[in-house]
Amino acid sequence: MAVKYSAIIGSLGQTSDRFMRMGYKDPAVDKVEFPDVIKELEKTKCIQGADLYQAPEGPLSDPDTVNEILKASGLVCSSVLPQVFGDRRWQHGSISAADPDTRKAAMELIRKNIDFNAKLIGSPSVNLWLGQDGFDYPLQTDYAKQWDWLIKNVRELADYNPDVRLTLEGKIREPRNRCLVDTTMTALLLCMEVDRPNVGVAIDTGHVFQAQQNVAQNIEVAARYQKLFMIHANDNYNLWDDDMIVGSLRITEYIEMFYSLRKCGYDGFISVDIFPYREDSYEATRQSVLNMKKYDELIDAIGFEKLGDVIRNGDPCEMTDVIRKSLYR
Repeated sequence: MAVKYSAIIGSLGQTSDRFMRMGYKDPAVDKVEFPDVIKELEKTKCIQGADLYQAPEGPLSDPDTVNEILKASGLVCSSVLPQVFGDRRWQHGSISAADPDTRKAAMELIRKNIDFNAKLIGSPSVNLWLGQDGFDYPLQTDYAKQWDWLIKNVRELADYNPDVRLTLEGKIREPRNRCLVDTTMTALLLCMEVDRPNVGVAIDTGHVFQAQQNVAQNIEVAARYQKLFMIHANDNYNLWDDDMIVGSLRITEYIEMFYSLRKCGYDGFISVDIFPYREDSYEATRQSVLNMKKYDELIDAIGFEKLGDVIRNGDPCEMTDVIRKSLYR
């Protein structure tokens, strides 16, 4: 297994929240333009790819320019995220919105994104994180119609270019109080309904933690159906999608995650998906990758077969002993 690492560039550089809308970083100091961000990622010396978004203008609007910039840094594009969540027009949803004109506009934007991706070196996946597709209140939504629109439109997007893979990323809430694709299992159900080989899931570890679920279990179930296309990694306190440095809170769960990735033979990208509001964005990214590399190395240090024995025995005391001895030598 040869896992590759990438970083989601949308949260690098300037970051803001509802209390600091102008952002926490000094724009005169922190690098926010696409070419600068890629150069900074190159300096980490531990990243092989970048998760991008298609912009309406500038370097990120032209696939040839993107390929040129990435090639110069020795990086590739790991995925592209259509912007169907951060604009006012998507406030009531995108491809599952009740308004047909909104659905049509969202489909047009994503088809453009698919065309964009098809021209990028490596044909990266299109990540469908549909954060505005959901609901906030009871008696607000026709759930059956919403689900039908979602299935129909994801299937249509999959058929638009079968050579471009689509990933569905589950999240329990935010920005909607209840997201339509809320968990990995819901995303898998949608994959089954859509029934297209180029549609799979992107598992975000923080979204799994927020939903009070287990990452390794999500990985192994997704892999069972050959739908494990992408991993996003971060950490949180379980109550919210805090998007903290990977491994800043958890160790054992990440060791288990890398065991499951090894077990499933996953050789795709793990993308660092953090919001380093007050930290150095690129150093926080580097620390995240270095932590994950260590977790991966621990699978060999402990022994893949030994971990299999621990799981078969099912003894938490044995598990605790094995993990402690591997970490504190």
